[in-house]
Amino acid sequence: MINSLRARLLAATAVLLLAFTVLTGLALQTAVRERADQAEHDRLQGLSYALLGSADITDAGGFNLAPRVLPESDLTRPDSGLYAAVLDGQGRMIWHSPSLLGDIDVPDLPAVGQWQQMRIQAPGNGELISLSFGFRWVTEQGDDYRYTLVVAENAQAFVKQMTRFRSVLWTLLSVSAISLLIVELLILRWGLAPLRRLARNLADLESDRDRRLEGNYPDEIQPLVSNLNTMLANDQARLTRYRNALGDLAHSLKTPMAILRGMAEDKNLAAETRDPLRSQLARMNDILDYQLQKAAAAGKRTLARPLALRPIAERLGRALTKVYAEQATTFDIAIDTRLRAPLDEGDITELLGTLMDNAAKYGRDHVIVDARIIDRALELWVDDNGAGFADSAPQRLLERGVRADSSHEGQGLGLAVAAEIVRSYTGTIELGSANNGGARVIVRIPLS
Repeated sequence: MINSLRARLLAATAVLLLAFTVLTGLALQTAVRERADQAEHDRLQGLSYALLGSADITDAGGFNLAPRVLPESDLTRPDSGLYAAVLDGQGRMIWHSPSLLGDIDVPDLPAVGQWQQMRIQAPGNGELISLSFGFRWVTEQGDDYRYTLVVAENAQAFVKQMTRFRSVLWTLLSVSAISLLIVELLILRWGLAPLRRLARNLADLESDRDRRLEGNYPDEIQPLVSNLNTMLANDQARLTRYRNALGDLAHSLKTPMAILRGMAEDKNLAAETRDPLRSQLARMNDILDYQLQKAAAAGKRTLARPLALRPIAERLGRALTKVYAEQATTFDIAIDTRLRAPLDEGDITELLGTLMDNAAKYGRDHVIVDARIIDRALELWVDDNGAGFADSAPQRLLERGVRADSSHEGQGLGLAVAAEIVRSYTGTIELGSANNGGARVIVRIPLS
């Protein structure tokens, strides 16, 4: 199937042009052939009238025509290619021009007063174009004689002329068709130029801070450009509005949570009341953080700007190295510096931060972060050298509140937040084993 608009239009034009060229060539060839046949008929007919006007019939029915009165000099030269003969009622030749050295065989004699044009065999080799005319001659004595006048010309010159005409005709038509195809290609290139410019501008949006399509476009494309600009503006405004609303919500809850936390630290409060209050406040704080992070995920966006992943991973690695300085955790960032993906910076930072923090927390002292573009999808994996996922069904750890190791602090929300971010990009997240026996988290996000 042809996916290119230019290729489709060019192919359709080529088919139509080919059909038009063939039909035009056949029509012209037929018309010229008929006109040439008619011209040959008229010429032979004129020659026949000239011969009949100079003929003399004897009383015995003989046909006389002196060579010096022949209307064409070719009729006097032997085997010149132009011949004339008179046949009697039984088809016997009773007179012929000096140019005819043999017999002329006319299969069917025309009726009296009728003209008959046909191709007949030449006396030697070759073909003749013949015109026969049947006539009657009544003498003064009342005798009635039936004759057939046959005028013939060698068809070789006619065939050569038609062959040359066909050659010139098809050559000119072929050159014209090729020229028209080239012109059509140039017209298509000119006509589709606005679409190519729109495609370039869309690609430039990925690195353009304006996030808007600029330029003048034809009337047919301008509504599309306007709608795209509106969609981009609404997308950015909606994302900004959501994040501002979430920031306002977090700020609004900050004071009540601080008051409750202060009440929980009040030493005058009974221990049986203070401890459950602390626990519930910690749980409320974790749930609030989870829901805020889940709602703040931008997800897959239209025409997102490609983002370099290695600098983000290196920045997170330096920060986490300080956090886990006591266990001397090292982060090996193997991501190619040229790798870019159209993801939201906040989302990828949250995703990598969560996975790298988990790997450092549950691993021993080494974390590997790598990413590749495979089959038009971003594959990112984080390995640690810890004990790995002991659960027989590690995918359960992606659910909110499910934990595999209770020896470390936490509410089991980290992997759930990461899974929500990945799902917002219609991607998948898998938990498995690294080559060194530790845990491996594989994220796959389609890029198209």
